[in-house]
Parts: sequence; C-alpha cells; structure tokens
Amino acid sequence: MIKKEEENHRLNQEKTDELLPRAWKSGSLKYDELKPLSEGGTAKLFLTEDVNLHRRVAYKTLHQDLQDSDIETQRFVREARVTANIQHPGTVPVYELGRDRGGQLFFTMKRVYGQDLRQILLDLKHEVPEAVDKFPLPRLLDILIQVCQTIAYAHEIGVVHRDLKPANIIVGKFGEVYVLDWGLAKVLGGKSLAKELGEEGNTKDLSLTRSGIHYGTPLYMTPE
Repeated sequence: MIKKEEENHRLNQEKTDELLPRAWKSGSLKYDELKPLSEGGTAKLFLTEDVNLHRRVAYKTLHQDLQDSDIETQRFVREARVTANIQHPGTVPVYELGRDRGGQLFFTMKRVYGQDLRQILLDLKHEVPEAVDKFPLPRLLDILIQVCQTIAYAHEIGVVHRDLKPANIIVGKFGEVYVLDWGLAKVLGGKSLAKELGEEGNTKDLSLTRSGIHYGTPLYMTPE
C-alpha cells in the first residue's frame, strides 16, 4: 500500500511548472480531499494534497466530540506548536496550524513513510526474513542513537516527550528516523493552564496534566 502510494506520487514537470492562479487558495481551502490515514483516541489523521505546492501532507484534527473540550483543544494546539518548535531531523515538520471553514482546529505536517519500530521488533522476534536482513544489530543501534539525539535535543530546549515507545518511532527506508506524537509533551517551566482556563475562584484543576492522573503507556513508563 505504502509503496504504491509512493510510486503514484512521483514528481512530474506538469505539476511543478503549473502557474499559481491570482485567485490562489489559502488556509484550509488549499487542501484537497481528506482521505483517512489513521485514528487515535483523541484525533484523526488524514492524507491530503496542498493544491498550491502539489505535495501530499498529513492533516490532523480532533474527534468531533472533543472539539469543544478546553483541555483537549489546548493540548492539540500545544502538540502542534511543540512539534513545530522542535526543529530537528528526527521530528516531523509542521506546516500549518489553523481552523477549517467550520471553525474546527487542524494542523498539517510532513507525510512520512516507513515502519514503526514496534512492528520491526515484532518481525525480528518472529524471525521474518526481510526484517532480519534489513535490521541487523548495527542498524538497530543506529536507530537508537538517532532517537536519543532527537530526545536530547528536545530536552535541551525544555521539552519532555512522556510517551516514548517503539510505536511512536518511524523508520524510513533511506535511514531517516522520526519520533512522533508529542501530544503528551511537557514543556518545562511552563505555567499551569488552570488559571488560564478556569474561572476566577474556581478550584477545579484544569491543567493539562493534573496531579494524580497518569499519562503515557504503562509498559513504557518509568517506575516512579
């Protein structure tokens, strides 16, 4: 499926040389049909095309029932901005944050191709020949080093991922390694959002990471 998609999107001169009309499209209007790509607990990811640049991008938006949630919308915006500001080869470039014609939040980013590390490790466990050939120990160590460099850079600018696991690591066929899903990231030194989102005198904790609530994936969380 991925290989076919890549082949169908080879560059051609007709698209690169097409004139940009004076009445060009901007914002959410410049994205073509949204095709479902994947879905998580809070958001959906689509594949679409930027009709101005003729490039495929990933388009992310919250589930409909979460669009009015102050906490989820704030976390969604934070994910887009955090990812956009970790400008490192191991993160996915964010292209745009905005609202569609219905006022719903979205952000677009680079469409990456590859396998997640979880599937690679499962294939190695079951001794799938192709995986064994493509991912010997030196290659796995290189992937680990690239992930560590990305996380070290994030720590350097004051960001902790908090949901680092093999499923959130994508390995491309040209040596690229991406750390994905910064939705639970903690920005060190940032103020609580309780004061920003709560009414004056309201004691309800509205911060993104409330005390006593555990975020992340249990199997990959630190003991403490």
